[in-house]
Amino acid sequence: MLDPDANLGRRAWVACPRCPEDDCPTCQRGASCERHWRYLLGTEAHWVFLQCPFCLYRWWHDTQFGLGHQKSA
Repeated sequence: MLDPDANLGRRAWVACPRCPEDDCPTCQRGASCERHWRYLLGTEAHWVFLQCPFCLYRWWHDTQFGLGHQKSA
């Protein structure tokens, strides 16, 4: 079931852990393609909560960026 917070205006380009990723030349260039995006449902510090629009799997993904991941001086 699609999450009620799913919104096309809030997306992220992260590989789904359940869907096989093909060799997409657009993704390999580091660009945002029209097929391999996920719904961005929420955020907490450096974590994002995502849902795949194809298999509908939901998961937390660690971006390794932001609060708690600053380099120490």
